[in-house]
Amino acid sequence: MSARLPPFVYAPSLQEYMVSAKEFFTRHPQYHMLVSGAVIFNREGKMLLVQRAKEEKAFPNFWEIPGGKVDDTDETILHAVVREVKEETGLQVTRIVRKVAEFGWDEPSQAWWKLIFEVQVESLDNVVLDPIEHQAYVFATEQEIVEEQVAGGPALSWVSPPNKDVKLAAFRLRREAGEGPDTSMKAKEVV
Repeated sequence: MSARLPPFVYAPSLQEYMVSAKEFFTRHPQYHMLVSGAVIFNREGKMLLVQRAKEEKAFPNFWEIPGGKVDDTDETILHAVVREVKEETGLQVTRIVRKVAEFGWDEPSQAWWKLIFEVQVESLDNVVLDPIEHQAYVFATEQEIVEEQVAGGPALSWVSPPNKDVKLAAFRLRREAGEGPDTSMKAKEVV
């Protein structure tokens, strides 16, 4: 079992993700690897992006959202999201708002599946990156993501077109829901 995580809440619509990786693979035997991603917005509605370390073997210097592999030791998929955000950014997830997207890809002898969730965090005052995995972070607007350039900042490059599409989908879903970071919602608490 993974280290005890502080409590977080999640939307009732996300109950199906309160399962372990083992249970997920039992239900979806066509996949071999499960990863998660977390979309985080600040009060201005900008999205947190992290830049992969230049020493990374896979996709060095590309921009992404925090996330990573769902480990066997994670209690559930949602617990993995909370853990990955903490490990990669030092931020504490307080609420998992919604599923943003899911997509898969194939590698030799492995099929991967990625689940992306919008989350809210306790505070964005102190982003602390794991330097082994990431070298920089920015908050970007939807337009900056579309243009792949942060005003007065770095150019943005993505691992693949679906990775960029997910970020734009997150902005669209927030607009459609009429929700901002402080909007209250019914949720279940995990203790």
